[in-house]
Amino acid sequence: MNTKKERPKIRPPRKIADRIFESLAIAGVLYGLFIIIQAWPTLPQTIPTHFDASGNPDGFGSKGTIWLLPAISVVMVPAILFFRRYPWLSNVPWEINEENALRQYELLVRLLSLCACAISFIFLVLAYDTISIASGGSSLFGKWLMPVFIVPIIGVLIWYLIVGWRAR
Repeated sequence: MNTKKERPKIRPPRKIADRIFESLAIAGVLYGLFIIIQAWPTLPQTIPTHFDASGNPDGFGSKGTIWLLPAISVVMVPAILFFRRYPWLSNVPWEINEENALRQYELLVRLLSLCACAISFIFLVLAYDTISIASGGSSLFGKWLMPVFIVPIIGVLIWYLIVGWRAR
C-alpha cells in the first residue's frame, strides 16, 4: 500500500455542487454570527449552554458563552474548506493510486464540503436554540435535536464510504 507521500498530488477541479456547499457553509457561519449579534442586547445574563438528548437545557452559563458557538464554527468551517485543497493528505481505508486518484480526490473534496455544510448548520441550530430558549421560547427541533445533529454527519460518512469503496 502506498503512503501519503507517494500519492499523486492532483487538485480536482471544483464542481458546482462543492461551490454551493461551500457557500451554504459560509452563509451558515455568517448567519449564526448575525443572529447572535442581533439577539445580544436582549439575552438574559444566564443562558442555556448544554442540552439533553430531548433538546431540553440541562446546563447554564453566562450570556458571553454564546460566543463559543460561532467561535468554534469560524475555526472549523474554514479549516475544513482549506483542507479540501490537499485531498492527498486524507486517510482513507483503500489505496489511492494514479488510476483512481482524481475520482477519490473529487469524493474527498465533496465529503469535506458536505461536512463543512453540516457543521455550519449544526452550530447555527445550536445558536438559534440557545437564543430561543434563553428568551423564553422553545427549541426548534425539541426531541429531534440529537437526530438532526447525528443524521447529517453519519449520513455523509456512510455516503462517502459507499461511493469511495465503489471508486477504488
